[in-house]
Amino acid sequence: MALRRQPDVLLCRAGLPADRSRLRPADVVLAVEVVSPGTRRVDRFAKPGEYAAAGIPFSWRVEQDPVHVYAYRLGDRIGPGGERQYERVADSAELTEPFEIKLPVHDLTP
Repeated sequence: MALRRQPDVLLCRAGLPADRSRLRPADVVLAVEVVSPGTRRVDRFAKPGEYAAAGIPFSWRVEQDPVHVYAYRLGDRIGPGGERQYERVADSAELTEPFEIKLPVHDLTP
């Protein structure tokens, strides 16, 4: 199954062939959505639900007004459709999964 959505940022597993035009959910480690005024509902609800159902281990949501990062990890909680759901692991600019990073959120402007 190919990933049908196109996140704003993708972090893929190392070693994928350079000529691969479509990614499978198993290829993706992190999907990042930057919430836009015209797509708030989709970015906040539909896309994360689809990424979780596809088994993508990590998802970040970046809000623009004010700039804020919410980080999620695929958890053990099961949703109403039998799929695993994300659990929030951070709502700050310092994250440890899937890698350590400190984002200079105060320096970012929408």
